[in-house]
Amino acid sequence: MIRRKDSEGWILVAQHDHAVLAGEIIALWGNGLFSPPRPYDEVIFAVTEHDSGWKSWDSRPKINPENGYPANFMEMESRDQYRIWKGSYLGHADKHPYASSLIALHFDRFNEKSLDKNPGNGSAKLLEREIREFVSKNLGIEIKSDEISALPLDVKINLRFVQVGDIISLTLCHGWFDMEIKDVPVSYAGETATIKMTSSDGFNFNMDPYPFKAPVIKCSVPAVRLERKAFESDDDLRRVLKNAEPAALDFTIGKG
Repeated sequence: MIRRKDSEGWILVAQHDHAVLAGEIIALWGNGLFSPPRPYDEVIFAVTEHDSGWKSWDSRPKINPENGYPANFMEMESRDQYRIWKGSYLGHADKHPYASSLIALHFDRFNEKSLDKNPGNGSAKLLEREIREFVSKNLGIEIKSDEISALPLDVKINLRFVQVGDIISLTLCHGWFDMEIKDVPVSYAGETATIKMTSSDGFNFNMDPYPFKAPVIKCSVPAVRLERKAFESDDDLRRVLKNAEPAALDFTIGKG
């Protein structure tokens, strides 16, 4: 769940809806300066489905026990992260092993940060081993515990497409006014760029340099609107969500 503040309360966006938005954005990638992703269908599938493991969670969300607010994706317990992240890359593994490997690698990076913060985290250590075994099997390469950076160049670039799509969509959904994205793929020769996103209202954004086919792109994500308050329990939040006001966040991205 993404929790965005506005003048009237909170706007909540489901994680999978945010991922679908990310996929729509990366599907428009490519122009005279930036190469489109390849294999196109698999990369777009990976970006679009990278948070599919959240569907069950977001259908029965929880509160942050410290303040009673709807828990966002950064306020998860490690056992919930383990289940959600694992479900995200295993859900389509049979039909999309390459895309699923990119999703697994995407969460491996988050998992590394979790391990750094909590060295004794059993769920994180287990997920680290399982992700690397999964990727090694699907990509036909051996990945040892300290060699995640030694991936083939095209896999690194396509993993970065998943990460960049994720960052752009999160910037839109949260309404952040400034975002600098480093190491953005320019070509499959390994060239990269730093892209800057700016906005004055959290809905209309400029990007420089600009990576898309059309001079302006328009996109939208479904959401719900809630009163900004502390909830007494998970059930209290879920009850209010059933009658929550539907909303849609509409965005534009143009040349900086």
